[in-house]
Amino acid sequence: MLYTYNLYSSEHLGFSNSHHIKTDLPPHKFRAIMMEFRRGGKGNTEAFIQYMKEQFPDSFQLFEYDDVVQWEADQENSAILGNLLTQNDTTLDDLT
Repeated sequence: MLYTYNLYSSEHLGFSNSHHIKTDLPPHKFRAIMMEFRRGGKGNTEAFIQYMKEQFPDSFQLFEYDDVVQWEADQENSAILGNLLTQNDTTLDDLT
């Protein structure tokens, strides 16, 4: 299964660059790697991407969205899926 992550570089709360990533690393593993990378004093997004390319060459992939419309549709679909999963979890909790 491939996961999609979005990283943003910012300067004083303004986005200066964005990176769209696909990898087979699950979210908890991806976040753990990122946190360890930052703890090591490397807060540079470009350095993190280079590190990931070197450590996970078979599964790490940068990609570009074709246009803003596609990006917004993907974000909306992610939000809908998140809401459905939350509702499903709530329903399952009610049954037990």
